[in-house]
Amino acid sequence: MILAVFLSSLMMFSIFTVGITYFKMQRLQNIRLSGADFDAIMYGVSDSQKERLEGHPGVEKFGICSASGFVEETLYDKTPDVGLMYADPVYWDQMMAPARETVTGSYPMAEDQVMATEEALEKCGFSGLGVGDEFTVVCGVAGETKERTFRISGIWDGYGAKDVFYVSESFYKQTGLHPSDVSSGRCFIQLKQNLMSAKEQDAFISYMELDKSQRLFYQIDIGYSVQILRGILCLVFVICLCAYLLVYNIMYLSVAGNIRYYGLLQTIGMTGRQIYGLIGRQMLLVGGIGILGGILAGGGLSFILIPEIVKSLGIRAGRIGGIEVSFHPAVFLATIFLVGVTVFAAGRKPAKTAAASSPMEALGYRPESGTGRLRKKRRGRLIWRMATDQVLKDKKKSAVIVVSLSVSLAVFLCVVTLVSSQGAREYYFNYRNLDMVLQNDTMKKEDLKEHVQIFDGAFLDRLDEIDGIAGIDPVIYTEVTVPWEPDFADQWMREFYETWMNIPYEDEIEEYKEYPENFGSVLVGIDREDFRALNSTMEEPVSETAFLEGKTCLLYRNSLAFENQDVVGKTVTCADYRDREHSRSFEIAGLTDVTDYNALASYPPIMIVSDSVVKDFAEVPVIFKIGITYTEEFDEDTEKAVLSAVDEIPRAKDYSYESKIDLMKTVEKAQGNMMEAGISMVLILAFIGIMNYLNTSIGNIQNRRMELSILESIGMTGKQMGGMLVMEGLLYAAGVWFITMTAGLWMTYRLYQSMNYNGAAFKIPMPPMLAAFAATAAVCVSVPLAAYRRMEKRNSIVERIKGIE
Repeated sequence: MILAVFLSSLMMFSIFTVGITYFKMQRLQNIRLSGADFDAIMYGVSDSQKERLEGHPGVEKFGICSASGFVEETLYDKTPDVGLMYADPVYWDQMMAPARETVTGSYPMAEDQVMATEEALEKCGFSGLGVGDEFTVVCGVAGETKERTFRISGIWDGYGAKDVFYVSESFYKQTGLHPSDVSSGRCFIQLKQNLMSAKEQDAFISYMELDKSQRLFYQIDIGYSVQILRGILCLVFVICLCAYLLVYNIMYLSVAGNIRYYGLLQTIGMTGRQIYGLIGRQMLLVGGIGILGGILAGGGLSFILIPEIVKSLGIRAGRIGGIEVSFHPAVFLATIFLVGVTVFAAGRKPAKTAAASSPMEALGYRPESGTGRLRKKRRGRLIWRMATDQVLKDKKKSAVIVVSLSVSLAVFLCVVTLVSSQGAREYYFNYRNLDMVLQNDTMKKEDLKEHVQIFDGAFLDRLDEIDGIAGIDPVIYTEVTVPWEPDFADQWMREFYETWMNIPYEDEIEEYKEYPENFGSVLVGIDREDFRALNSTMEEPVSETAFLEGKTCLLYRNSLAFENQDVVGKTVTCADYRDREHSRSFEIAGLTDVTDYNALASYPPIMIVSDSVVKDFAEVPVIFKIGITYTEEFDEDTEKAVLSAVDEIPRAKDYSYESKIDLMKTVEKAQGNMMEAGISMVLILAFIGIMNYLNTSIGNIQNRRMELSILESIGMTGKQMGGMLVMEGLLYAAGVWFITMTAGLWMTYRLYQSMNYNGAAFKIPMPPMLAAFAATAAVCVSVPLAAYRRMEKRNSIVERIKGIE
């Protein structure tokens, strides 16, 4: 009994501690993926909103990081794709600190200084430069292009976006940009509270009084904090249920086995109330020793295991605020309370049974192995019928056995599904989950004349020759204008200016009417596969036939306050950028928020049509993006072949790529040993379930020892006895599997969706589940066999029957 309480306390305390550490790891993972420690990000922040943040009691601190331009080209690369950012002291020194590993030098103070990373220097062609070195680049700042020479004041490394140079405050001020500009300013907010309901989140957004163009987004941790807490409470409930069954089983066997002893005490004058008090004091003593030992052992286990997990994450104190093992008083109190209640509840019924029985009943008491009711004779094999009768004879006890193991197996299913589905390989790279996307970086040039076709037909042919590629999906576009007209075009532009521009639409409407080419846009062409994937993301799917025939188009919403009903059915007209007379009109089928087809930052809408339309409309459409699907997911050999082919094109420095393999490695690095922490929880819960079944099954064999001995005495062979016990075990296993795949699967799905803030697909990992099912069958079969063999070896048949009487 002491061991049972000890194990329950140890497991509960360890699960609480490991669980806290597990979710702290998830917090660390999100910090690493985001590159800073914050709870919400607001696009653009005015001076009045800063005052509101300073006066809000729930705001811990806030920092500002502002876009200050970009590196347009260098001597070595015409499209380096490196940004210029300014970070204020709060954001750089406090919020980014947990995501940095090394810093050499200091944050820039002079206008010509930058804080760099090895990745940003490499993209610009300046690999090998260090602190104090200078380099010259052409920068695009506030619509102007200028050559500048910078001196490296420091180099940092860590997590987050590293294709950026951080500039000084003086540089940022001379750009003319302001943190209130939605296109420049980013306000990162850290809140004091860890839990925030959806109602509280909406209230905070209302408090900030956002302008029409502003947006405020919450980080995963705070945004889904209530759902995460709900999931944790579900796990805690299941753990408590497992612990209750374990303690109940052992205490029931212990008390029931001493009923005769309590009967003898009653014959010498002890009352039922005194017996109840005696058992209560025994429970208090046993519970106290077990709980104390379990907490001490759990504390020692935590000090040994958790620091190792933390070290394996690469955390170093003083650098990124390493996670320490924290023993919150609530963990101690919760363990003591829950196990104490469990011990009391588990022993209450057996104690009442002992106290209520008379001395004569207690002296003649023997644990019942069944209900004793007569059963109808049934057809079938005798051994199978006997096994079935035994399982159904005491439905309550059989239910306890099945439920105790089912709960643990269901939790195993739940945790393994959560851990594996949130694993690095399950992160969706994009809405099509492509293996690689090649990007034409000349599209980022502000001067349309510098847009160049770097992916030609010969390159597509080379890709097609690579064996490991299953699909190649180029996305083409051509530059167009959207002429002014009073219905749709005017409506769109008014909303665009109100949302994104600092000048009124009326100041430029006449220029737009007369010179629409000054307000260029693009006509993007996608193939059937791209359309089907895009259509699956639409609020209201559109007709595939009409789209592929070129009758309809989709528009990128661009965060404007349009709903489908505002634009669907209207007509949008586009004209060739160089020839106004060459035009074509489309019916608007819907709006999309997918950003994958933004070939150009434009004022008029970006129109997405069938690629056959673009080929007919433009003389030479430009390929600005190529989606590639591998025959085998995460095939590194195929990826190397693709990169080798693209490095051979004439303008090999003018492309960039995004890879699902690279994303997987980034997520794995950010997650650290999160998987191991989850598996440790699973192993503890599996141990609880096995202990539940072990104690119940052994007790069941002990209670049936006379019945089994009598069956032996009338001729049942050891093989037949073993076969009957094996069949009983398989029936229990079948019951466990059924409950797990019905109620357990439902519980898993509900819990998964409440915690699925990464948007990963729900997928049951079959190998561990099949292994768990096999292990369940092995335990259900081997435990009763082992218990019977041990009982058989101890005494002869006569001694066993005589001993019972």
